[in-house]
Amino acid sequence: MGLPVLDINDSSLGLWRNSELALSSPGYALLDGGAYRFGETARDEARLHPRQINHRYWSQLDTEPLTPAFGAGRHTADLVHSHLLAIHEAGGRPDKLVLAAPGSLQHDQLALLLGIIEQCPFSVAGLVDRAVAATAGQAVNAYNWHVELQLNQALVTGMRYEAGQLIRDNLVPIPGSGWLAIQESLARAVAEAFIRQTRFDPRHSARDEQALFDALPGILRKLLSASETNVDLDGRQARVERASLAQACESHYQRLLPTLSTGDAQVFLGPTLFGLPALMDKLPGARQCEPGAVSGGVDRHQQQVLADGSGIRFITSLPASAGAAPAPAPEPVAEPPAIEQTAPSRCQMEFNNGSIHIQPLSGPALAINGQGLERATELADGDRLELPDGTAWRLVRDNVE
Repeated sequence: MGLPVLDINDSSLGLWRNSELALSSPGYALLDGGAYRFGETARDEARLHPRQINHRYWSQLDTEPLTPAFGAGRHTADLVHSHLLAIHEAGGRPDKLVLAAPGSLQHDQLALLLGIIEQCPFSVAGLVDRAVAATAGQAVNAYNWHVELQLNQALVTGMRYEAGQLIRDNLVPIPGSGWLAIQESLARAVAEAFIRQTRFDPRHSARDEQALFDALPGILRKLLSASETNVDLDGRQARVERASLAQACESHYQRLLPTLSTGDAQVFLGPTLFGLPALMDKLPGARQCEPGAVSGGVDRHQQQVLADGSGIRFITSLPASAGAAPAPAPEPVAEPPAIEQTAPSRCQMEFNNGSIHIQPLSGPALAINGQGLERATELADGDRLELPDGTAWRLVRDNVE
Protein backbone atom coordinates (compact mmCIF):
# COMPACT_ATOMS: atom_id res chain seq x y z
CA MET A 1 0.00 0.00 0.00
CA GLY A 2 1.23 3.49 -0.84
CA LEU A 3 1.82 6.18 1.72
CA PRO A 4 -0.85 8.89 2.16
CA VAL A 5 -0.36 11.90 -0.10
CA LEU A 6 -1.11 15.46 0.98
CA ASP A 7 -1.87 17.35 -2.23
CA ILE A 8 -1.22 21.03 -1.49
CA ASN A 9 -3.35 23.14 -3.77
CA ASP A 10 -5.09 25.59 -1.44
CA SER A 11 -8.28 25.63 -3.54
CA SER A 12 -8.74 21.87 -3.12
CA LEU A 13 -6.15 20.73 -0.58
CA GLY A 14 -6.70 17.03 0.06
CA LEU A 15 -5.35 13.95 1.80
CA TRP A 16 -5.29 10.90 -0.48
CA ARG A 17 -4.79 7.19 0.21
CA ASN A 18 -4.24 4.79 -2.69
CA SER A 19 -5.67 7.37 -5.13
CA GLU A 20 -8.85 7.73 -3.04
CA LEU A 21 -9.73 11.05 -1.41
CA ALA A 22 -9.73 10.57 2.36
CA LEU A 23 -10.15 14.21 3.37
CA SER A 24 -10.82 17.52 1.62
CA SER A 25 -9.69 20.65 3.47
CA PRO A 26 -9.29 23.74 1.27
CA GLY A 27 -7.10 26.57 2.53
CA TYR A 28 -9.62 28.64 4.48
CA ALA A 29 -9.18 29.55 8.15
CA LEU A 30 -12.18 30.90 10.08
CA LEU A 31 -11.56 32.66 13.40
CA ASP A 32 -14.44 31.47 15.55
CA GLY A 33 -14.20 33.09 18.96
CA GLY A 34 -10.68 32.32 20.09
CA ALA A 35 -10.32 29.17 17.99
CA TYR A 36 -9.79 28.34 14.32
CA ARG A 37 -11.86 26.23 11.98
CA PHE A 38 -10.28 25.07 8.74
CA GLY A 39 -11.26 23.63 5.38
CA GLU A 40 -14.79 23.16 4.12
CA THR A 41 -16.54 24.34 7.29
CA ALA A 42 -14.58 27.61 7.10
CA ARG A 43 -15.14 27.99 3.35
CA ASP A 44 -18.87 27.46 3.79
CA GLU A 45 -19.07 30.53 6.05
CA ALA A 46 -16.65 32.75 4.13
CA ARG A 47 -19.42 35.09 2.91
CA LEU A 48 -21.17 35.13 6.26
CA HIS A 49 -18.08 36.24 8.20
CA PRO A 50 -15.69 37.81 5.68
CA ARG A 51 -13.65 39.66 8.31
CA GLN A 52 -13.02 36.41 10.19
CA ILE A 53 -11.61 34.54 7.16
CA ASN A 54 -8.03 34.13 5.96
CA HIS A 55 -7.46 32.34 2.65
CA ARG A 56 -3.91 33.46 1.83
CA TYR A 57 -1.88 31.70 4.49
CA TRP A 58 -0.72 28.85 2.23
CA SER A 59 0.27 31.08 -0.69
CA GLN A 60 1.85 33.69 1.64
CA LEU A 61 3.57 31.21 3.95
CA ASP A 62 6.16 33.12 6.00
CA THR A 63 6.96 34.32 9.52
CA GLU A 64 6.04 37.98 9.07
CA PRO A 65 3.56 39.27 11.70
CA LEU A 66 -0.04 39.07 10.58
CA THR A 67 -1.52 42.51 9.88
CA PRO A 68 -4.21 42.89 11.03
CA ALA A 69 -3.95 40.34 13.82
CA PHE A 70 -5.87 37.11 13.29
CA GLY A 71 -6.47 35.39 16.60
CA ALA A 72 -3.59 33.76 18.44
CA GLY A 73 -1.64 33.05 15.25
CA ARG A 74 1.41 35.27 14.99
CA HIS A 75 1.99 34.69 11.28
CA THR A 76 0.82 32.56 8.38
CA ALA A 77 3.22 29.80 9.43
CA ASP A 78 1.17 29.40 12.62
CA LEU A 79 -2.01 29.03 10.56
CA VAL A 80 -0.38 26.42 8.31
CA HIS A 81 0.81 24.53 11.40
CA SER A 82 -2.70 24.55 12.91
CA HIS A 83 -4.25 23.47 9.59
CA LEU A 84 -1.78 20.59 9.27
CA LEU A 85 -2.63 19.41 12.79
CA ALA A 86 -6.35 19.52 11.93
CA ILE A 87 -5.76 17.50 8.73
CA HIS A 88 -3.64 14.96 10.59
CA GLU A 89 -6.30 14.47 13.26
CA ALA A 90 -9.24 14.24 10.86
CA GLY A 91 -7.24 12.08 8.43
CA GLY A 92 -6.63 9.21 10.82
CA ARG A 93 -3.28 10.35 12.27
CA PRO A 94 -0.88 8.90 9.67
CA ASP A 95 2.74 8.54 10.75
CA LYS A 96 4.19 9.60 7.40
CA LEU A 97 3.00 11.63 4.41
CA VAL A 98 4.23 12.39 0.93
CA LEU A 99 3.82 16.07 0.11
CA ALA A 100 2.81 17.14 -3.41
CA ALA A 101 3.45 20.88 -3.51
CA PRO A 102 2.94 23.52 -6.22
CA GLY A 103 5.96 25.03 -7.88
CA SER A 104 4.75 28.45 -6.77
CA LEU A 105 6.04 27.74 -3.25
CA GLN A 106 9.50 29.30 -3.13
CA HIS A 107 12.58 27.50 -1.79
CA ASP A 108 12.42 29.34 1.54
CA GLN A 109 8.72 28.56 1.85
CA LEU A 110 9.34 24.85 1.26
CA ALA A 111 12.10 24.92 3.87
CA LEU A 112 9.74 26.65 6.30
CA LEU A 113 7.01 24.10 5.56
CA LEU A 114 9.36 21.21 6.32
CA GLY A 115 10.41 22.98 9.51
CA ILE A 116 6.77 23.36 10.54
CA ILE A 117 6.17 19.66 9.96
CA GLU A 118 9.08 18.83 12.27
CA GLN A 119 6.83 20.21 15.02
CA CYS A 120 3.91 17.99 13.94
CA PRO A 121 3.17 14.38 14.99
CA PHE A 122 4.03 13.03 11.53
CA SER A 123 7.01 13.09 9.20
CA VAL A 124 7.58 13.73 5.50
CA ALA A 125 8.58 10.72 3.43
CA GLY A 126 8.91 12.58 0.12
CA LEU A 127 8.30 15.91 -1.61
CA VAL A 128 7.28 16.24 -5.27
CA ASP A 129 6.00 18.93 -7.61
CA ARG A 130 2.26 18.31 -7.93
CA ALA A 131 2.10 19.32 -11.62
CA VAL A 132 4.83 16.84 -12.54
CA ALA A 133 3.15 14.09 -10.50
CA ALA A 134 -0.24 14.77 -12.12
CA THR A 135 1.16 14.74 -15.66
CA ALA A 136 3.79 11.98 -15.52
CA GLY A 137 1.16 9.23 -15.60
CA GLN A 138 -0.18 10.39 -18.97
CA ALA A 139 1.17 10.21 -22.50
CA VAL A 140 3.05 13.47 -22.99
CA ASN A 141 4.41 15.54 -25.87
CA ALA A 142 7.86 16.96 -26.28
CA TYR A 143 6.58 19.97 -24.36
CA ASN A 144 3.65 20.20 -21.96
CA TRP A 145 1.76 22.74 -19.90
CA HIS A 146 -0.09 21.88 -16.70
CA VAL A 147 -2.60 24.47 -15.45
CA GLU A 148 -4.01 24.59 -11.93
CA LEU A 149 -6.29 27.02 -10.14
CA GLN A 150 -5.13 28.03 -6.69
CA LEU A 151 -7.33 30.26 -4.58
CA ASN A 152 -5.56 33.52 -5.45
CA GLN A 153 -3.83 32.78 -8.76
CA ALA A 154 -3.59 30.39 -11.65
CA LEU A 155 -0.30 28.55 -12.05
CA VAL A 156 1.00 27.30 -15.40
CA THR A 157 3.84 24.76 -15.16
CA GLY A 158 5.94 24.02 -18.26
CA MET A 159 7.56 20.56 -18.60
CA ARG A 160 9.74 19.11 -21.34
CA TYR A 161 9.96 15.41 -22.17
CA GLU A 162 13.53 14.28 -22.56
CA ALA A 163 15.19 10.82 -22.42
CA GLY A 164 12.13 9.23 -20.83
CA GLN A 165 11.80 11.93 -18.15
CA LEU A 166 9.20 14.67 -17.69
CA ILE A 167 11.23 17.65 -16.44
CA ARG A 168 9.81 20.88 -15.04
CA ASP A 169 11.52 23.87 -16.58
CA ASN A 170 9.12 26.82 -16.41
CA LEU A 171 6.60 28.40 -14.03
CA VAL A 172 4.12 31.14 -14.98
CA PRO A 173 1.96 32.44 -12.12
CA ILE A 174 -1.10 34.44 -13.20
CA PRO A 175 -2.24 36.55 -10.22
CA GLY A 176 -5.83 37.73 -10.17
CA SER A 177 -7.18 34.72 -12.06
CA GLY A 178 -7.36 32.15 -9.30
CA TRP A 179 -10.48 30.30 -8.23
CA LEU A 180 -11.65 33.14 -5.95
CA ALA A 181 -11.53 35.72 -8.75
CA ILE A 182 -13.24 33.36 -11.21
CA GLN A 183 -15.94 32.60 -8.63
CA GLU A 184 -16.53 36.34 -8.25
CA SER A 185 -16.98 36.71 -12.00
CA LEU A 186 -19.37 33.75 -12.18
CA ALA A 187 -21.35 34.89 -9.16
CA ARG A 188 -21.74 38.37 -10.63
CA ALA A 189 -23.16 36.90 -13.85
CA VAL A 190 -25.63 34.67 -11.97
CA ALA A 191 -26.67 37.59 -9.74
CA GLU A 192 -27.30 39.76 -12.81
CA ALA A 193 -29.58 37.04 -14.22
CA PHE A 194 -31.62 37.06 -11.01
CA ILE A 195 -31.81 40.86 -10.96
CA ARG A 196 -32.99 41.00 -14.59
CA GLN A 197 -35.53 38.21 -14.27
CA THR A 198 -36.79 38.51 -10.68
CA ARG A 199 -35.45 41.83 -9.32
CA PHE A 200 -33.93 39.78 -6.53
CA ASP A 201 -30.24 40.46 -5.83
CA PRO A 202 -28.67 37.40 -4.18
CA ARG A 203 -25.65 39.47 -3.20
CA HIS A 204 -27.61 41.95 -1.10
CA SER A 205 -27.38 39.84 2.06
CA ALA A 206 -24.54 37.69 3.33
CA ARG A 207 -26.82 34.66 3.70
CA ASP A 208 -28.06 34.82 0.11
CA GLU A 209 -24.57 35.52 -1.19
CA GLN A 210 -23.24 32.44 0.59
CA ALA A 211 -26.03 30.37 -0.97
CA LEU A 212 -25.09 31.77 -4.39
CA PHE A 213 -21.44 30.76 -4.04
CA ASP A 214 -22.43 27.35 -2.69
CA ALA A 215 -24.54 26.82 -5.82
CA LEU A 216 -21.77 27.61 -8.33
CA PRO A 217 -20.20 24.11 -8.57
CA GLY A 218 -23.60 22.54 -9.28
CA ILE A 219 -24.39 25.19 -11.89
CA LEU A 220 -21.10 24.50 -13.70
CA ARG A 221 -21.73 20.74 -13.66
CA LYS A 222 -25.16 21.20 -15.25
CA LEU A 223 -23.80 23.54 -17.92
CA LEU A 224 -21.21 20.99 -19.03
CA SER A 225 -23.98 19.28 -20.99
CA ALA A 226 -26.58 22.02 -21.37
CA SER A 227 -26.71 25.53 -22.80
CA GLU A 228 -28.77 26.84 -19.87
CA THR A 229 -30.08 25.78 -16.48
CA ASN A 230 -32.55 26.98 -13.88
CA VAL A 231 -31.12 28.11 -10.55
CA ASP A 232 -33.13 28.29 -7.33
CA LEU A 233 -32.14 30.73 -4.58
CA ASP A 234 -34.27 31.80 -1.62
CA GLY A 235 -37.45 30.50 -3.24
CA ARG A 236 -36.79 32.35 -6.49
CA GLN A 237 -35.73 30.90 -9.82
CA ALA A 238 -33.72 32.34 -12.70
CA ARG A 239 -32.48 30.95 -15.98
CA VAL A 240 -28.70 31.08 -16.32
CA GLU A 241 -27.07 30.61 -19.73
CA ARG A 242 -23.75 28.96 -20.35
CA ALA A 243 -22.83 31.75 -22.79
CA SER A 244 -23.25 34.45 -20.12
CA LEU A 245 -20.98 32.60 -17.69
CA ALA A 246 -18.42 32.06 -20.44
CA GLN A 247 -18.46 35.80 -21.14
CA ALA A 248 -17.99 36.48 -17.44
CA CYS A 249 -14.81 34.37 -17.50
CA GLU A 250 -13.45 35.84 -20.72
CA SER A 251 -11.00 38.25 -19.07
CA HIS A 252 -9.48 35.35 -17.13
CA TYR A 253 -9.23 33.25 -20.27
CA GLN A 254 -7.43 36.07 -22.06
CA ARG A 255 -4.82 36.17 -19.30
CA LEU A 256 -4.28 32.43 -19.55
CA LEU A 257 -4.49 31.57 -23.25
CA PRO A 258 -1.43 33.42 -24.62
CA THR A 259 0.84 31.34 -22.41
CA LEU A 260 -0.70 28.09 -23.65
CA SER A 261 -0.68 29.04 -27.34
CA THR A 262 3.07 28.65 -27.80
CA GLY A 263 4.37 25.83 -30.02
CA ASP A 264 2.80 22.36 -30.20
CA ALA A 265 2.70 21.81 -26.47
CA GLN A 266 0.13 19.50 -24.90
CA VAL A 267 -2.09 21.22 -22.33
CA PHE A 268 -3.26 19.44 -19.19
CA LEU A 269 -6.01 21.12 -17.15
CA GLY A 270 -6.80 20.59 -13.50
CA PRO A 271 -10.35 19.40 -12.69
CA THR A 272 -11.78 22.83 -11.83
CA LEU A 273 -10.51 24.44 -15.03
CA PHE A 274 -11.82 21.60 -17.16
CA GLY A 275 -15.35 22.42 -16.00
CA LEU A 276 -15.31 26.15 -16.78
CA PRO A 277 -17.76 27.20 -19.52
CA ALA A 278 -16.33 27.46 -23.05
CA LEU A 279 -12.69 27.07 -21.99
CA MET A 280 -12.42 23.77 -23.83
CA ASP A 281 -13.76 25.48 -26.96
CA LYS A 282 -10.65 27.66 -26.82
CA LEU A 283 -8.34 24.73 -26.00
CA PRO A 284 -9.80 21.85 -28.02
CA GLY A 285 -6.73 19.65 -27.64
CA ALA A 286 -6.44 20.05 -23.88
CA ARG A 287 -6.73 17.01 -21.66
CA GLN A 288 -8.12 16.69 -18.17
CA CYS A 289 -6.16 15.68 -15.11
CA GLU A 290 -8.57 13.73 -12.93
CA PRO A 291 -8.90 14.75 -9.26
CA GLY A 292 -6.73 11.81 -8.18
CA ALA A 293 -4.02 12.34 -10.81
CA VAL A 294 -1.49 13.79 -8.35
CA SER A 295 -1.75 10.98 -5.81
CA GLY A 296 -1.85 8.43 -8.64
CA GLY A 297 1.41 9.82 -10.03
CA VAL A 298 3.01 9.63 -6.58
CA ASP A 299 1.87 6.03 -6.14
CA ARG A 300 3.22 4.99 -9.55
CA HIS A 301 6.59 6.64 -8.97
CA GLN A 302 7.01 6.14 -5.25
CA GLN A 303 10.56 4.82 -5.67
CA GLN A 304 11.62 8.12 -7.27
CA VAL A 305 9.61 10.28 -4.85
CA LEU A 306 10.51 8.80 -1.48
CA ALA A 307 13.50 10.30 0.28
CA ASP A 308 16.71 8.31 0.40
CA GLY A 309 19.57 8.56 2.86
CA SER A 310 20.52 12.01 1.54
CA GLY A 311 17.33 13.56 2.92
CA ILE A 312 14.27 15.29 1.47
CA ARG A 313 14.63 16.70 -2.05
CA PHE A 314 11.97 18.54 -4.06
CA ILE A 315 11.40 16.16 -6.98
CA THR A 316 10.70 18.10 -10.18
CA SER A 317 11.14 15.32 -12.76
CA LEU A 318 9.63 11.84 -13.09
CA PRO A 319 9.62 9.03 -15.67
CA ALA A 320 6.98 9.45 -18.39
CA SER A 321 5.92 8.03 -21.76
CA ALA A 322 5.76 9.90 -25.05
CA GLY A 323 2.35 10.15 -26.63
CA ALA A 324 3.13 12.13 -29.78
CA ALA A 325 5.92 12.75 -32.25
CA PRO A 326 8.61 15.09 -30.92
CA ALA A 327 7.89 18.76 -31.41
CA PRO A 328 10.05 21.78 -30.69
CA ALA A 329 9.64 23.14 -27.17
CA PRO A 330 8.33 26.69 -26.93
CA GLU A 331 10.49 29.48 -25.64
CA PRO A 332 10.10 29.78 -21.84
CA VAL A 333 7.60 32.42 -20.81
CA ALA A 334 9.04 34.72 -18.19
CA GLU A 335 5.78 36.31 -17.14
CA PRO A 336 2.14 36.42 -18.20
CA PRO A 337 1.30 38.77 -21.05
CA ALA A 338 0.36 42.31 -20.22
CA ILE A 339 -3.33 43.04 -20.00
CA GLU A 340 -4.72 46.28 -21.27
CA GLN A 341 -5.63 48.44 -18.29
CA THR A 342 -8.67 50.68 -18.09
CA ALA A 343 -8.74 54.05 -16.39
CA PRO A 344 -9.05 53.84 -12.59
CA SER A 345 -12.46 54.21 -11.03
CA ARG A 346 -12.72 57.30 -8.78
CA CYS A 347 -15.46 58.28 -6.38
CA GLN A 348 -16.08 60.50 -3.36
CA MET A 349 -17.63 59.43 -0.05
CA GLU A 350 -19.18 61.83 2.47
CA PHE A 351 -20.09 61.09 6.09
CA ASN A 352 -22.75 63.33 7.63
CA ASN A 353 -24.76 62.71 10.83
CA GLY A 354 -24.49 58.97 10.50
CA SER A 355 -25.32 58.91 6.77
CA ILE A 356 -22.86 57.81 4.10
CA HIS A 357 -23.15 59.16 0.55
CA ILE A 358 -21.04 58.08 -2.42
CA GLN A 359 -20.68 60.01 -5.68
CA PRO A 360 -18.91 58.90 -8.91
CA LEU A 361 -16.16 61.20 -10.20
CA SER A 362 -14.37 59.62 -13.18
CA GLY A 363 -13.38 56.36 -14.81
CA PRO A 364 -15.48 53.18 -15.08
CA ALA A 365 -18.52 53.23 -12.84
CA LEU A 366 -18.69 51.48 -9.53
CA ALA A 367 -21.63 49.18 -8.94
CA ILE A 368 -23.83 49.20 -5.86
CA ASN A 369 -25.61 45.88 -5.33
CA GLY A 370 -25.13 45.04 -9.00
CA GLN A 371 -26.40 48.39 -10.34
CA GLY A 372 -24.07 50.94 -11.94
CA LEU A 373 -23.41 54.03 -9.81
CA GLU A 374 -24.47 57.05 -11.89
CA ARG A 375 -25.33 59.69 -9.28
CA ALA A 376 -24.81 60.52 -5.61
CA THR A 377 -26.33 57.69 -3.60
CA GLU A 378 -26.87 57.08 0.11
CA LEU A 379 -25.44 53.77 1.28
CA ALA A 380 -27.21 51.40 3.64
CA ASP A 381 -25.83 48.75 5.95
CA GLY A 382 -25.13 45.60 3.93
CA ASP A 383 -24.73 47.37 0.55
CA ARG A 384 -22.12 45.80 -1.73
CA LEU A 385 -19.64 48.05 -3.61
CA GLU A 386 -17.98 46.55 -6.67
CA LEU A 387 -15.10 47.81 -8.82
CA PRO A 388 -15.07 47.02 -12.56
CA ASP A 389 -12.28 44.44 -11.98
CA GLY A 390 -14.47 42.44 -9.60
CA THR A 391 -12.98 43.73 -6.33
CA ALA A 392 -15.82 44.20 -3.86
CA TRP A 393 -16.59 45.40 -0.35
CA ARG A 394 -19.67 45.13 1.84
CA LEU A 395 -20.68 48.02 4.12
CA VAL A 396 -20.86 46.84 7.72
CA ARG A 397 -21.45 49.26 10.55
CA ASP A 398 -19.88 48.56 13.94
CA ASN A 399 -22.20 49.02 16.91
CA VAL A 400 -20.44 51.23 19.44
CA GLU A 401 -22.01 51.88 22.84
